[in-house]
Amino acid sequence: MQIEMRLEDKKIMQLRKANKISQGALAEAINSRIQNITRVENGIAQYSDEMLMLAKDFFKIKDMPISEQECATCKNRLYIMRDYVRDGRHKEARDICCELANLVILDPCDDELPMLYRLYEAILLIAERDIVSAWAKLNYIQSRLPNMNEEQLYYFNSSMGELNILLAQYEDALEYCMNAFEISEKFTDFSQYELTRLHVLVAICYTGLNFPYRAIFYVQKNHDLYIERGTGKLGLTSDLTLAINYIMVNNLKESERLLSTCLTRAMSIKDQLRTGISNQYIGFLHMKARNWQTAIDYFNTALTHFTKDSRQYMDALYYKIRTVAGSRKFAKAKKLLSETKQLYINSEVFSPKFEALSHYVTLSSRISLYNDESAEYIEHVAIPHFEKICEYFEAIDYYKLLEAYYEVKNNKKSLLMAMAIRRIYERCLFH
Repeated sequence: MQIEMRLEDKKIMQLRKANKISQGALAEAINSRIQNITRVENGIAQYSDEMLMLAKDFFKIKDMPISEQECATCKNRLYIMRDYVRDGRHKEARDICCELANLVILDPCDDELPMLYRLYEAILLIAERDIVSAWAKLNYIQSRLPNMNEEQLYYFNSSMGELNILLAQYEDALEYCMNAFEISEKFTDFSQYELTRLHVLVAICYTGLNFPYRAIFYVQKNHDLYIERGTGKLGLTSDLTLAINYIMVNNLKESERLLSTCLTRAMSIKDQLRTGISNQYIGFLHMKARNWQTAIDYFNTALTHFTKDSRQYMDALYYKIRTVAGSRKFAKAKKLLSETKQLYINSEVFSPKFEALSHYVTLSSRISLYNDESAEYIEHVAIPHFEKICEYFEAIDYYKLLEAYYEVKNNKKSLLMAMAIRRIYERCLFH
């Protein structure tokens, strides 16, 4: 009499066929007979617990899930791993990741757990800032998109969004995040925390693209959804994103209020990165307010919280030197550029910015003199570079310098600079 084949019996059959193992070889491995294997695969009999244990050993999937109960338990374990990553408990997440590493062997018989494992491993790699490994993992996963369910597609797109944010590829990041948004709308029981997190990622994308009002919209919408959990790093990142965009739209008072609380929260949880970013943003705020020495002090403090090879360190250093120039200590600014040149000279990202800054310092210090070489460099090299990498507000400050330079020279090009500034404001603030 034929019976309905159990999930575990079906998976053993699928593993046998996928690995081109004969019924005889499997029968020998589990101390049985070929006839018994045939009967199980024809739905006439079932493997005993002992046979299943031996089969798991044979396929190197000991402690891996094949029954319905085991699969449900494992899936919940994967969710715990994901939550550990989200809460910054990377060691505990890595322990579960190592524990479940053999899940990928179940590919031939399980469309869900091995893929979910790979996706959560990619999430962990991104959190650990192992960009090379995360990119390789997601690149492999991308080849299997047609076979993925909505949950898997969501995590793929949100992870690709976050990875592209780390690479400062904000347009690509935004596209992936919006894909994730579209997929999330199909879930009836979608995690509120994940939706909140997705709002933060989109706000970061718009921040990187210099659309501050769009970023503010997503952060404020996120505040309506936000549920505090763990160490509160998501809420901290959200508030830091809101604060830097307030600075961009010149709402310095509200930004200062936010950043004061951000710094306290970051220091209380001993988060070096966010403590550094809080100090950097406060420095940036004071730079905008022309409180030069206060800004320099905060940038100096920020630098102590970043590693010298990090993007954050180079950003803080750049703005510190620009602030020194703003305080009209041009000789000191040039000295700092010379002393730190070895840090940025070979960087594709930062070498053009610091070269632009060098001309910015030169032109600022000699604005009443003819210095067409630096003016030409700023107009035709530096500003197009800033616009190319979407640092439009930085481009505005360089345009303002050129406008002042050409006004002193009574050159009508000052009008062109003013028009360019207006164009950027329209792009960033009204588009």
